[in-house]
Amino acid sequence: MKISSAGLSRLGRKAARKLRRGSFVYLYPVAPGLHNFLFFTLRRKAISLSLLTGRRRFTSIPRIFLSDINRPAEPFEPLVSIIVPNYNHAAYLVQRLDSIFDQSYRNFEVILLDDASSDGSQQILRDYHSRYPEQSRLVINEQNSGSPFQQWRRGLELANGELVWIAESDDFCDPDFLGKLIPNFANPAMMLAFCRIRFVDESGSQDVWSMQHYLPELEASIWDESLVSSAHKLTLKIWNRRNLIPNVSASIFRNCQSMRLLQEQQWLNMKICGDWLFYLHVARGGLVGYTPETSSYYRQHPQNTSVSLHRQRLYLEEHLIIAEQLLKLYRLDTEICNAIKTELRRRWLDHHDDAIPSDLLERVEALHPGKASQGERDPNLLIVTYSLIAGGGEILPIRLANTLKHLGLSITVLNCHQYPNQPGVRRMLRNDIPLIELDALDSLGTIINDFGIDLIHSHHAWVDTTICELLHGSCDVCHVITSHGMYNEIETDEIERIGALLRPWVSSATYVADRNLDALLRLGLKQEITAKIANAIDPQQAPAIERASLGIHKDAFVVCLVSRGIREKGWQEAIEAVQLAREQSNFDIQLLILGDGKELNRLQPIVDHSFIHFLGFQADSGRYFACADLGILPSFYPGESQPLTLLECLGAGRPYLASDLGEIRAMLSTADGLAGQVIPLEDGKVNPQAFADRLRRYLDDPSLLERHTALACIAARKFDPVAMGMAYTEIYRKALTTSANPTG
Repeated sequence: MKISSAGLSRLGRKAARKLRRGSFVYLYPVAPGLHNFLFFTLRRKAISLSLLTGRRRFTSIPRIFLSDINRPAEPFEPLVSIIVPNYNHAAYLVQRLDSIFDQSYRNFEVILLDDASSDGSQQILRDYHSRYPEQSRLVINEQNSGSPFQQWRRGLELANGELVWIAESDDFCDPDFLGKLIPNFANPAMMLAFCRIRFVDESGSQDVWSMQHYLPELEASIWDESLVSSAHKLTLKIWNRRNLIPNVSASIFRNCQSMRLLQEQQWLNMKICGDWLFYLHVARGGLVGYTPETSSYYRQHPQNTSVSLHRQRLYLEEHLIIAEQLLKLYRLDTEICNAIKTELRRRWLDHHDDAIPSDLLERVEALHPGKASQGERDPNLLIVTYSLIAGGGEILPIRLANTLKHLGLSITVLNCHQYPNQPGVRRMLRNDIPLIELDALDSLGTIINDFGIDLIHSHHAWVDTTICELLHGSCDVCHVITSHGMYNEIETDEIERIGALLRPWVSSATYVADRNLDALLRLGLKQEITAKIANAIDPQQAPAIERASLGIHKDAFVVCLVSRGIREKGWQEAIEAVQLAREQSNFDIQLLILGDGKELNRLQPIVDHSFIHFLGFQADSGRYFACADLGILPSFYPGESQPLTLLECLGAGRPYLASDLGEIRAMLSTADGLAGQVIPLEDGKVNPQAFADRLRRYLDDPSLLERHTALACIAARKFDPVAMGMAYTEIYRKALTTSANPTG
C-alpha cells in the first residue's frame, strides 16, 4: 500500500494526539520485519507535531500526574502498617491509641512497640491489644534500646503494609487522617505525604505554635493549599536548610523496610535530626504530597523538646551530617551549598558566644556540591521502560532498578505505558522505587528538570528514539541505552536513520549478548562507548510451588517452559516433544507452560492433554522452576539473546534444555560442562524429536540430571545482580564524566 504525503501528515497528526493522551502505541514485535520505515516516520511526525502543538502545556508537577492514568480502576485501599513506638508515655497513650483505632479508614494493622517503659504504659498497650487482637501486634522490649530509630527500624521489620505510618505515642490526630492522606499514593511516584501539623500544649487542648512560626521562610498561605512536588524541588527550596516535617506522626510513606539507611549506625545513633535524614532518603527520586484537610497534633511537653540539646556540640554535628548527606544525595548547586554553610554557622552562633570548634568548622568549610560527573555523588537515575509487561527488555529494567536501589542509588522508573500494566510485572518493582506514569510523554522535560535527573537509561528502540526527540533542545541530560536484540531486527536503511538521531545524544550503549554489538556499531556508535553487561537475577528465595496444588504427582518428571506467548518461542514444539517422550518412554512427564499472549490463546483451546498445564503469566516463575526437574526453551526466535527465564531456572537450581541460540550455550557453561543441553536448529526450525530424545536422556540416566542440577547452581553464580549493578554504575559514572569533559 502506498501512502501519500498528505495521508502521512494526517496519520502523523492523529498519532500526535494519541501521544499527548499517553496512548500512542507501537506494538512490540513478535517477529522480525515489523520495524519499518512507516513506523519510524509516523513516530517522528507524531513527536514533532506534539512539540509544536502541546509539548509545554504542562508547567507543573501536579498537572502532569493528576490524571486518569494514575487513578486505579478499583477502590484504592492499601494496607497501612501503623507503628506506635512508646517509651513512658502512659499519660498520652489512651488519646493516641483512640485516635488510631477510630480512624475512618479501616484497612490497617497496628504494631505496638514498648521500649521497656516503667510508667504503666505496658498495661495500657496490653489492654488495647486484647481489644483489637486481629488488628494489632504487641512487642515489649525487656531492655531499653536507647534510640527511637531502633524502634522505627523494628517496626518496619514487622510491617506488612504497602504504606507505613509512624504514630508517635505522645501525639494524636483527626479521625480522617488516613482517609485524607492515602489518596496521594494512588500515584505510584508518591513516596511520602504529610498533613497540617498543629503544635499543642501538654494537655492537647490548645494550639501553642504553628507551621507559619516554625518555617517563617515560607509564605503562610502555603499551608492552606494542597501540594504535590518532587522531593528534589522541595530540597532546592527549603529542605536543604530546614526540616520540612518536624513531626513524623504527621506523615505516611511507602514501606521502605529494605532501605540501606536502616542499617547505618550513624542514623540509629542520632538524637535530633534522624527524622529529617529519614525523610530525605524515603522521598528521594519521587514525589511528596501535602494536604491541609486534616491535622496531626504535635504535643509539646518537657520530654519531647530538644531545646536543651541546642547548646550542645551534638546539635551542630547532626546538622552537619544532614548537610553532608544532602550534598551526596541531591543535585545542589554552589549557591545552595553556601546557604547551607551560612545556616550552619547561624545555628551555632544563636546558642553560643564562642567560635565554632575548629574541627567542626573545617567540616563546614569543606562542604561543596557533590558532582555526579566526578564520582562524588551517585547520579539521580531515570530508568525508562516501554511497558510493564513480560519480556526480557521489560523485566531487566525492573530487576536493574531493584538492584541499584539496593546499592543506594537514587532510582526513578518511567513507564511509557505502551501496553496496559501486567499486575504481576508491576509487583516486581520494589515498593520504595517511584514509578512515573505520565498523562503525556511530552511532559518528560518537566520531569527531568523537577526531579534533578542526571542520567536516563532506556532499554527499547522505540523508547531510545522517542526520548531523543522529546528532549531535543529542552534539557541537557546523559543518555545510556541497552540493546536486548531489537536493533538486530531493524533493516539497514532504518538503522542509518535511527543512528543519525541517536549519535548526538547517546553517551553509552550496553548490550547483553555478543550478537547485539554489530547493530550498535551499524547505528554509527563508537565501539569505545559500548560495553557488554550480562543480565542477572536473584537466586530463588521463595519456596517451590507444591506439585499437589497443580494436580501433579510427586514422582512425576516435571518440565517447565516460561516465555512470552509468541510462536517463535516454541510452545507448540515443547508440547510435541513432551508428548513424544511420554509415548517413547512410558514416563509420567508433565509440562508447565507459563506466559500469556497469542500462543496461549491459540493453543489452550485445542490442546487437550492432562499433562499440559497452561498457567498463564506468573511473576514468581522461579517458584515453578523450583517445582520442576528441568527448564525447557525450544526457541527459534531470531532475536534470542540472553533469556531471563534461563537465569530464573538457574537461580532455582534447575538445569535447562534449550535451542542453541544467542548466549544460551555460554550461559549454561561451567568449567565442568553445561548445566543442561543445547540443540542446534535445523534450517531455522526446532526438531521436536531431538528435544524428546534429549529429554529421555534424563529419564534413562538419573545421574545425568543430578550432575546437571549441581552444575546449574554453579552456572547461576556467574549472574550476580550486585556485580551487574556495579557494572552499570561504572558505565553511568563514565558517561557523566565524558559528558562533562567531552575533550577528555
